[in-house]
Amino acid sequence: MAINTELVGIALARVDGSTFERFVNDFYPSLAGAEFFPLGGVKDGGADAFGGDRVYERGGSASVFYQASVQEDFRAKIRHTVARLKEFGRKPRSLVYLTSRVIRHIDTVESDLEEELEVSIRIRDGAYIASQINADVRTRSAFDQHLRHLTDFLKSVGASQVVAPSVHVRSPAVYVFLRQELDRRAGNQSLVNSVLDSLALWALEGTDPDLGKFMTVEEVEQKILGELPAAASLVKGHVQGRLESLSSKSRPDGRKVNWYRSEKKFCLPFETREAITDENTQDEALRLEVLDGLYNRASKNFAELGERDLRKLAELTLRAFQLAFEREGLEFSHFITKERATEYPTMADAVREALAEGGVTGKRAAEMGAACLTTVRGCFYDSTQEERTYLSKLARTYALLFVLNTDPRLVQYFQDMAAGFKLYVGSDLLVRALSERFLPEKDQLTKNVLIFAAKAGTRLILTQPVLEEVVSHIRASDLEFKNHIQRIEHRVTPLIAANVPKILIRAYLYARLDPREELAKPASWAKYIESFCDYRELHSVGAEEQFRHYLQYDFSMQYQSKEDLQKLTDSGTVEHIAELLLTSSTKSDPRLARNDALLACAVYGERKKQGEVAHVSEFGYNTWWLTQETRILRHTKELERENNNVRYMMRPDFLLNFLSFAPSVAAARNTFGNVFPSLLGINLSRRMDAGAFHQIMKEVAEAEEMDDARRNAVMAKLADQLKTDMGKRYMVEMPK
Repeated sequence: MAINTELVGIALARVDGSTFERFVNDFYPSLAGAEFFPLGGVKDGGADAFGGDRVYERGGSASVFYQASVQEDFRAKIRHTVARLKEFGRKPRSLVYLTSRVIRHIDTVESDLEEELEVSIRIRDGAYIASQINADVRTRSAFDQHLRHLTDFLKSVGASQVVAPSVHVRSPAVYVFLRQELDRRAGNQSLVNSVLDSLALWALEGTDPDLGKFMTVEEVEQKILGELPAAASLVKGHVQGRLESLSSKSRPDGRKVNWYRSEKKFCLPFETREAITDENTQDEALRLEVLDGLYNRASKNFAELGERDLRKLAELTLRAFQLAFEREGLEFSHFITKERATEYPTMADAVREALAEGGVTGKRAAEMGAACLTTVRGCFYDSTQEERTYLSKLARTYALLFVLNTDPRLVQYFQDMAAGFKLYVGSDLLVRALSERFLPEKDQLTKNVLIFAAKAGTRLILTQPVLEEVVSHIRASDLEFKNHIQRIEHRVTPLIAANVPKILIRAYLYARLDPREELAKPASWAKYIESFCDYRELHSVGAEEQFRHYLQYDFSMQYQSKEDLQKLTDSGTVEHIAELLLTSSTKSDPRLARNDALLACAVYGERKKQGEVAHVSEFGYNTWWLTQETRILRHTKELERENNNVRYMMRPDFLLNFLSFAPSVAAARNTFGNVFPSLLGINLSRRMDAGAFHQIMKEVAEAEEMDDARRNAVMAKLADQLKTDMGKRYMVEMPK
């Protein structure tokens, strides 16, 4: 089989001197059409005399030689070899020098050395070797025997790296693979599922059915959380479903995982392992192309530095880019995607840090630092296609990470915002939270959102009108059950249960019908209600007090009476809105219409009481009504106009996406620390929607042009729009 030439370049970048010599001994003679014999002993100029790189003489010709070397300064090596041959009495007419490196402007280099040394010099570099690797069976065999093992690392998930990890970087492999998998995803799949699928495949690295290596769901989950503790809320309880999906034959992209149902174990099939190797090969090849381009750029401007320093300079430049993303990702991402008329202000800091990491100090640091900055500018203002591709991918990567809430600054922003919230929780959410009582904890979506918000510092308010509505709803559900369900409960099927109009009754029936033995199940409808209140008192005045106690304790809620709300509102405005709700048939019950009107007006009253209008904050307003009951909005436009045109209702999906999925700041920093330097920048970026990326970059650009005061106001406005946008599609949405 033909050998991928990209693999050749990757292997040559990692080969040591002795291995390269053995490879060349099998590779080159078949191309030259002649036999070569090593010069032996000190008298004839043995390997030691040539700095450890043996010279070979062509059979039948005492003046034709070749030498294989990985030495960085190839010019110095060729000069030394020719000089030593002459010193030992040889009269070299021709020297073929084979190097693992790619040499720029070979023709010119050969001509200059020939004139200087009066010997015919032919350089066969890494590009030549790659182009000739498939010449015949002997050249292919030479690669397989001596070099192929150097590419085995590409078989590992996320194996290739841009540069060595920094003090902030632990293991970039997961991000490398995450991008590679997202690249292959169909565009109609949700981002959350795409991420989970990618993480599951990454965790299954090393599994192989032929070797009897498998993993359970628990082991997959533990491996993911071991590397990405910040992903706990996305991962826990969802791995099983994603693994089952990945094992389906009907997937558009084919089966990705083998599932052994009886053993409850999973592994990667051969095809998936092959795809991993292919992705790593492409990514590592691009990294080497960019690194070689940086070397060429540096050698053009700073030839006096010598080969070793030029190679070092290329590595330092690449690391400086990585540090710029690591330190100021979003801002730097925007900078490299726009027309540049100025320098990036903190690029010099990134270069200094790269020099320190590389152990370059003193006078040499000053010289190398200046050269590095010049090389960086060349990439900014006169970049090659490979450099543009590389940098734009890094930019898009950081934008995607920003969207995924892995930037610690973003996480901290939303956490600080949550700590200031005061939310009047709607009865619709509380009833839904109660209905989740017998679901597995991971599936209690509404309840978990409320609990998370409380733990984040949000004050959740249980108002008397809402409490009354919750109790009324449960009483109505009880009557519905007694009148229509109780007598036929033993005949109810999942299909019938799905069509029951009352959510609590549906939840009760689902719990009873669930075949999973490990789940707790209510013994009866009465026992189900007694999870919250004494069933015998459900229709008595004491029920409200029991429910109040339960809700306050379970969700850490504060209680506010109807009288407290009325003190915050104008009774005339409340009655006017209630009348609009009734006459428009938005509400059929005068009590419910009045409750909704009272809550809407109370939000504005509380904002005024707390001085939220008087104080300036980048988080926007703190007081909101948290509900999915949006029909009232069409009748309160006048109320909104009277209150700065800011809505009073927060969409629960906002909390779900920006708070419950936002990890702790410490966990987020740990997650972000794994990103750079790694091939994540080359990898993850292909998946991000171009329109979304350009919109983010546009908003960053607009913010850059504002002073602090204006930027603060814009942030507050955008934050409030996010909270209230009823049409926005989130990655995960609350059920209706």
